[in-house]
Amino acid sequence: MTPISIYQAALDVVSEAVLAGDFAVYAAMIDLPYLVLTDSAQLLITREADLRPTFDALHLGLKARGVHHYKRLARQADYVARGRIEGWHFTHVLSERDFAVPSRSARQVIVHRDGRWHFSEAQYPIAADRWPLSDHMLFADPLRTLRPEGAIP
Repeated sequence: MTPISIYQAALDVVSEAVLAGDFAVYAAMIDLPYLVLTDSAQLLITREADLRPTFDALHLGLKARGVHHYKRLARQADYVARGRIEGWHFTHVLSERDFAVPSRSARQVIVHRDGRWHFSEAQYPIAADRWPLSDHMLFADPLRTLRPEGAIP
């Protein structure tokens, strides 16, 4: 498989788990410690239990907005080391045929451990200086578009 297909498959598992409210599947995809970079802070999550409030805020926020389509589309992904892929994607959140929130870009790193790919780092263009992330932080308009140099918009 190519780096972008591996990255897309990992994104799909997590997106489906969030939309369905399946915390066990979501948590199994996270490699702890998990680093989250925002425009305001570097947040390090070290315990699985600490993932839950942000997961719930995202799941319940999607549900409250009538979202039935939560899709993250990989735009670029490359091996940056053995067993480590850095990727960029756009998130599209739809309710019926309309965007429930503006599309946004993000960067994530996945690592290969124990025969599986896990998310180990994320970067979001949001103003969030503390964990857990709240509904307001998660669903605010993005501050900017993240994109690697030379990437396709």
